[in-house]
Amino acid sequence: MLKLGNRMIVSWRTLGLALLLSIIVGITAAGEPIDRMIETAVGRVAWRPVSGETVVVAIDDKTLQTVDNQDFNVANHAQLIGAVDAAGAKRLFVDFSYERRAKDADFPKLIAAVKHMDDRIVLAVPSRSFQGTEAIVDNWPDPAFGTRAKQACICWEYEFWQVWKVPLAVIADGRLLPSFAAMLANRPVDRPAQFTLDYSYNTRTIQQYSAIDIMDGNAGTSLRGKDVIFAAASTASLDQHYLPGHDKVPGAYIHLIAGEALKRGDPVNIGWLPGFVAAVFILLAALGYRGGRWYARMAMATTGLLIAAKIFLSLSLISTQVGAACFFIAALSANVSRTRRRKSAQRENPVSGLPNFEALRSQPAFDSATIVAAKIVNFEDLAAFIPGDGIGKLVEQVTRRLQLASQGTTLHHDLDGTFAWLVPYYQHSQIESQLAGLAALFNAPLTIGDLRVDVAIAFGVNDEFEGSNAQRLAAALVATERAIRTRSLWTKYTPRQKDDAGWQLSFHSQLEDALTGGDIWVAFQPQYSIASHKLVGVEALARWTHPVRGPIPPDEFILQAEKSQDIYRLTLFVMDQAVRSAAQFHSRGLRINMSVNLSAALLDHADLVGTIRVMLTAHHLPPELLTIEITETAQIENSRHARQTLAQLRRAGIRLSIDDYGTGQSNLEYLTEIEADEIKIDKRFVMTMRDSQRNFEVVKSTIDLAHRLGAVAVAEGIENAPTMALLEQLGCDVGQGYHLGKPQLFSELLATLSSPPHSRSA
Repeated sequence: MLKLGNRMIVSWRTLGLALLLSIIVGITAAGEPIDRMIETAVGRVAWRPVSGETVVVAIDDKTLQTVDNQDFNVANHAQLIGAVDAAGAKRLFVDFSYERRAKDADFPKLIAAVKHMDDRIVLAVPSRSFQGTEAIVDNWPDPAFGTRAKQACICWEYEFWQVWKVPLAVIADGRLLPSFAAMLANRPVDRPAQFTLDYSYNTRTIQQYSAIDIMDGNAGTSLRGKDVIFAAASTASLDQHYLPGHDKVPGAYIHLIAGEALKRGDPVNIGWLPGFVAAVFILLAALGYRGGRWYARMAMATTGLLIAAKIFLSLSLISTQVGAACFFIAALSANVSRTRRRKSAQRENPVSGLPNFEALRSQPAFDSATIVAAKIVNFEDLAAFIPGDGIGKLVEQVTRRLQLASQGTTLHHDLDGTFAWLVPYYQHSQIESQLAGLAALFNAPLTIGDLRVDVAIAFGVNDEFEGSNAQRLAAALVATERAIRTRSLWTKYTPRQKDDAGWQLSFHSQLEDALTGGDIWVAFQPQYSIASHKLVGVEALARWTHPVRGPIPPDEFILQAEKSQDIYRLTLFVMDQAVRSAAQFHSRGLRINMSVNLSAALLDHADLVGTIRVMLTAHHLPPELLTIEITETAQIENSRHARQTLAQLRRAGIRLSIDDYGTGQSNLEYLTEIEADEIKIDKRFVMTMRDSQRNFEVVKSTIDLAHRLGAVAVAEGIENAPTMALLEQLGCDVGQGYHLGKPQLFSELLATLSSPPHSRSA
């Protein structure tokens, strides 16, 4: 591949494709419009005067107004030919066909006039059709004109409604017939051929005389010793043609300038290949020279050179086509420009204008420098909330504050609200104080127009020297994400996090192995009536005992399962075990409710309700003995399908429970939309209610709210007898916690059913 420094400019594949397409353009003449535009431009500024050796005698408007009935008849033609002969013209080229006048009474006069000029007259041979160098002629000049009069074709081929090329000679009825242009230039012909017109001739320099003036003897000596083209040139004449760069001109003008060109030399067509090869070599050299730094200028210069060369060569009767070369330059330049724009975009953040992480990764090795990453917490929410270009202003203000910490080193900014910079080794001891100072800066809100926005920043630090730039940056970003999850100001990347990252990357396959190998199992935590101390329910909880990592906290692997889209299978596994166990209670005559946690993200699954119904039917469990505990209720509020699924579950007879009530994930609006059978008070409030009056009030009000809504109040996290007693005073219905029973195997739970709950150890 061709490179700019250490960056790719254009791949060999792209270069090969540009070459192939350009060759096709050259072979098929698809680039001809480019050449035609250049030639038209030359015609528009035509400057070369004609030699004056050939003049035009025209049947113009003046002549037609003078003759009877505005019809220049056969007798007039004969008179004009005689007048030209008498004026001493060198030769007369008659650009008329007389096959329709052969029966005219005055036709003998025309024959006599033609014969009188002997071999100094050239009669036109029109063609019915003409293509390349082949002409189809239906009517040749009348044999009565004799054999001394010469004959020449007056045909040419149109392209884009204009005349670009004229023949040197054609084959007509097996005969080699020269053109008017060849006869005017006295050019002997031995084969059929055509050539490109010289568009530099200024047609306004052509001398034209009115036929009526010549017939009246007013020409004087103006025709003496000159070639004369006798043709129609009135505004009503059909013999008007578009010449590139000109308005319509009489056909005689085209014959004349074609003859003028032939007098200067032999026209040569060198085709499209020389210009194309030259362009390829020049541009390849430009790409390689100094890493392609001068490519754009060289491409423009090459285009100008090709156009100038085409014009210069055409003045020497050498025609060439540069369309294929120009196409190659355009195709290659577009790719180079696109690649450079993409590289520039990849190395610069369009919002802040700062270099991005790609630029950071590609710079020389960090060596002993520490890399610090920073991320705007909830950046996506801010981007959605702030109107107009406010997010750009927010990033600008955040950038100014962060630059105080980077202390002269370059700040890098990526698209998702993340920043990074390097801290030299001699400033390592200052990192903690720098980040603390930044945290203090961000305590003050940002002002964006009329808005005041609170922005939180989390930091990640990687001071390990091992790994590539990309790996060290990624490690700092991992530390940043950990700081966000743990609500810390900053965290440092550790080898343990590296192990965790590897485990997360293989999570899907490890979960598969754990489900099939029995490493994931279901624990059951009992729920007791606080008033009667009787077992009324059990909550099914997923547990994972990893063969290497040991017990994995549920919050950790459940969160990862949600990220990897494995949460549905994990939930169905727990649900099946829970329903199977509840069915065993039911078969023993025990009416014990079974609770199963369900992530709100799963409520959008179309087959969820049907799958749960199948499980209940298969294990013969009444639906009212199953309770679905819903977490993350904020997602439900924004999903109509989720709310419909909850309604279907309740219509099926399944109980619904709002889990972790009071943590900010649920609200009163949700309670009014979904008719919950149970409200679970989060353990953080229950465990501290005896020490915190505020948390006590939350627990008390939640119990009262549940009862007013006709729901059961369930308290989690009961760790001791005093808390149990206090909940009983408040009228809480059901309790759950280590004081009542820890999560255990189903077989263990069955064995302890006969024991009183207060006798169990915490």
